[in-house]
Amino acid sequence: MGTVRNGADPAGRIFFGQWSRDDDIGQVVAPLFAIDPDGSDLTRVLDCDIERPRVSHDGTRLAFGIVMDDGSWQVATSRVDGTDLRILTSTTGYAQTPDWSPDDSWLVYGLTARCTSPTCWDDGTSREVLWRMNTDGTDQRRIGNPAAFDREPRLSPDGREVVFDRADRSNPVGLVLTIRDLASGVERRVFAKDLDPEHLEWSPDGRWFVFNDADGRDLQQIKRMPTDDPTATPEVLYGDADHHGIKPTYSPDGSNIVFGCNGMVCRMNADGTNVKVLVEAAAGVPLNHFAWGVNPR
Repeated sequence: MGTVRNGADPAGRIFFGQWSRDDDIGQVVAPLFAIDPDGSDLTRVLDCDIERPRVSHDGTRLAFGIVMDDGSWQVATSRVDGTDLRILTSTTGYAQTPDWSPDDSWLVYGLTARCTSPTCWDDGTSREVLWRMNTDGTDQRRIGNPAAFDREPRLSPDGREVVFDRADRSNPVGLVLTIRDLASGVERRVFAKDLDPEHLEWSPDGRWFVFNDADGRDLQQIKRMPTDDPTATPEVLYGDADHHGIKPTYSPDGSNIVFGCNGMVCRMNADGTNVKVLVEAAAGVPLNHFAWGVNPR
């Protein structure tokens, strides 16, 4: 993958990483790259091990989890070109998967204690809990249920609710996608029945959830469903036995979705049509952890 830069694209920039390794928190990527939405103008942004980058709504900064020399994970931000790296948390455990508030003034993230035994993820001794803080790292406070195991928080477009995966041993599929009202603490389920989707994202207009789902089979499909109907049957946008899709995320205007497709970076219309491969995996190393943001104004 080369480096060419021809100026700002009005459709924004897409960020993705090259799989580096697996850690306690999951898949780790390094380096992090950015491209224009047509696959051109590839640039190398960060060389360090990170996870789940997110672009601020004004397009100026990235937020992500970053691994430290002591093995802990912290929430960090940088400019979208990788400069001005700021470490915001100082936990001995894992602070990860941040997301920006609509006005970019605060972040939501998951926080868990250090996993020190082979069984700590399974026996309930380690729990990931939802937290928030200002984007300068101040006012760090818990906003989730301390007795639950909640991960991958994603804020609604209006910032009033957060959706996340809740680990539930009483549930046959293990995870229950849950929405929490941040003001009242009232929670509700995304799906009326037991499903096992991952990596849920809101559409920018708040009308849709998009996610990847194995549906009990050995494949990963990109699906969507309306946010106001938990009884709706999810609609398959992409994926079959030969084409797997993961970690979908919307373009800033909601018209397109970028996602992982058999280790590559793909883009499609929000209704699943017009699928295009933007970046192929180099030397067979899969690409992962996708984000799409506007260009800074």
